[in-house]
Amino acid sequence: MTSLDPTTRPPADAAGSARGAVVLDVEVPNQCSADAFDLSPDGRTLVVGTMLGDAYGAELHLIDVGTGHRRLIHAEPPGETQTFVHAVHFDAAGEHIVYALNGETRLFDPASGHTRMLAEYREFKDAAHNPFRLRPAWDAARRRLLLFDAGDRVRILDQDGNNVFATSTKRPSTGCWAGALSPSGKLLGLCFSKGSRYKEDDPEVTEVEIWDIDRDTVLRRIPMDHKPHTIGFDPADTLLVATTDSAAGPGAFSLETGELVWHFPHPFLSDRWATCYGWAYSPDGSTLAIGRRGDTDVVDAVTRRGDPAFARRPGDRGGGTGRTRTVRISADGTLLASGGDTGRIIVRKL
Repeated sequence: MTSLDPTTRPPADAAGSARGAVVLDVEVPNQCSADAFDLSPDGRTLVVGTMLGDAYGAELHLIDVGTGHRRLIHAEPPGETQTFVHAVHFDAAGEHIVYALNGETRLFDPASGHTRMLAEYREFKDAAHNPFRLRPAWDAARRRLLLFDAGDRVRILDQDGNNVFATSTKRPSTGCWAGALSPSGKLLGLCFSKGSRYKEDDPEVTEVEIWDIDRDTVLRRIPMDHKPHTIGFDPADTLLVATTDSAAGPGAFSLETGELVWHFPHPFLSDRWATCYGWAYSPDGSTLAIGRRGDTDVVDAVTRRGDPAFARRPGDRGGGTGRTRTVRISADGTLLASGGDTGRIIVRKL
């Protein structure tokens, strides 16, 4: 089934567009938030995961960036339990899709309709993993895939589906709160937390383990003052980048020393970081895109100064992308896609 959503802003010519220009502005189907989506490596296609009413049933759609045409490629029928799509990712060729549905991570082939299970767990039954927090992710080249599996296992697969690394997230009195694979595919970050910031007799303790995947060893443990909501790495694998659990950031910590190197301060509150729901680096590491409320900031990754081409425009439709939780940049660094809880995905020329 192919359609053009009537709420889609007519696409612009990406090649001929100026920096910051809107290439595509589309609302995802089923009146759902636009959190689970990915931009294909060549920048030509969006894959979007949405839930049906009250999250009973789910769908995967492809949207052509150049035309705005949408095609339903997979439907998950409503059942007795809710079906939450937590993440969707293209593979390196842009031909297959990895998606997380509840505690399952699946590989889907749109051409054949075939689905293969890559990992599967049931929260509180055979794993303590929280699928709303721990999600599958590729490295920058999409050669290695991070998965969370039953038995509190973390696994990393190569492009052929072979295991290249596995470890357990079981720790005394702590839970695994966040995880990330570095752009090179050589480092793994796992965040562990225990206690509560509100209890003096059981204070919150949070640290991030940095693993060398090929050596199967922990390189460093970085203590954190605040529990991260998400963690990741810069393109050079020298910084751990995190947002806090209060949707603030990002801030960067040196992998060598563990010290905070930089952060984005709150414009009014000296003891807080700026609001941040998601972020992404350009492949060459020169640009950092930050999902704020309503839109995405684009800054120079070194100076962290804003790019005026991406300043909020008076003519933008109200609400923008809302809490912009997902930010994607094409592999060639020319397109930026942002989506959030208003259900809109906006693609801009970068």
